[in-house]
Amino acid sequence: MKLQEGEILIHELRPEPIVLRIWFFTRCLPAAFVGAFLCFWCFAFFGGMFSTHHPAEGGGPFAAGWITALVLAPVILVLALAYCDSLRKTYHYYVTNQRCVFHGGVLRKTVRSIPYHKITDVEMSQNMVEQLLGISSLKIFTPGTSSAGGQGAEILFEGLKDNQTPAATINEILRQFKATAE
Repeated sequence: MKLQEGEILIHELRPEPIVLRIWFFTRCLPAAFVGAFLCFWCFAFFGGMFSTHHPAEGGGPFAAGWITALVLAPVILVLALAYCDSLRKTYHYYVTNQRCVFHGGVLRKTVRSIPYHKITDVEMSQNMVEQLLGISSLKIFTPGTSSAGGQGAEILFEGLKDNQTPAATINEILRQFKATAE
């Protein structure tokens, strides 16, 4: 990350590898399920549409669809898990004296930066699975997002071992910012 003039890096954070356990259930399994369903549907629908196979003979396009779905689901699952691991490795979270920054992405690189004068709320959260795994999340909100309104955070630092240290730093800088009104 390139620092701006007068900017000082306070915290550089990355998600813990254990976040992959959460992503496995929230990102990888759904991808495998959707991929398998689409494979089954395509083989069953298009295979049946163009098949000269008589249904009374057994097998047919539905059997081909099931077989393809059962073979491709684990392949898609492994590919999704490899993608999530690559994605985790690209995630970088930065807290400086001027802003909070997120860098990440494999297929689509994202850089999101929020200066302190735009931050309205900092939320530390830890769902039940995160509690079991010993990780947590830090959410940073701006006027366009709201923790109460159900919208997502502007920046999400997920998979952190310690979210209290960066949250305390951000809140302290926010207090100083509001006190000086700079």
